[in-house]
Amino acid sequence: MKKRSRDINIFSMSALDLFASALGAFILLGVLLLPYFPNTGDSPERVQEVRAQLQEQAAENMRLAEQLERLQEQLQQSRAQTAQLERQAQRAAELESELQQSQSRLQQTQDALRAAQRKKYLLVVISWNSRDDVDLHVVDPAGREFYYEQKAFPGTPAKLEEDNIRGPGNEIWLHPEVTQGEYKIHYKLYARRTRAASVRGLILYPNGRQEIPTRRLSRQNQKPLVAVIQMDAEGNPTIRFR
Repeated sequence: MKKRSRDINIFSMSALDLFASALGAFILLGVLLLPYFPNTGDSPERVQEVRAQLQEQAAENMRLAEQLERLQEQLQQSRAQTAQLERQAQRAAELESELQQSQSRLQQTQDALRAAQRKKYLLVVISWNSRDDVDLHVVDPAGREFYYEQKAFPGTPAKLEEDNIRGPGNEIWLHPEVTQGEYKIHYKLYARRTRAASVRGLILYPNGRQEIPTRRLSRQNQKPLVAVIQMDAEGNPTIRFR
């Protein structure tokens, strides 16, 4: 009887072929992937290159950060300018509104002045520089005499507006709606305190003015007629001095 061999075969030929094929595939993959694995050895040139790249990247990052900061500052400035422009626009609108209101008030004033100019008025003013007491007397076409004791009358807007009892002073008579007819102007030296009172006068009406020649009053209660005003229907005066 033939004896069995005692040699033990761990690997068969098929297993060796498998291992050989796997090793070949591994070597092939290593060769193919070798370019994708950088050399991380201790090469000074490679280290210097990496450091240079890092420095460039850091400088680029810093530049970008500075640019971003400038852009943020410009954005803030733009916002501030926009807010200022909005305030200026609001102020311009307010000024335009105020201008329109002023123009409206000016138009109203002009209309009022035109209306006043269309009215037929008569104003008499006298003045003196001494300590004497001089009175203005005006007699209207109806015979009403305006003076310090009778400054106004019912039925007429005319009035002695101002009366001074001690000079220097002035007196004013105004008729805002003067009617046609004859008006007489008198001065009266009510109280003489100096040698003589020099009295100046002025007549005003819508289309002009006329000065009354200066008169000297030296006698107590002296009351001369100094002017006669004839008003026509259009409010135009004809003035005669005495």
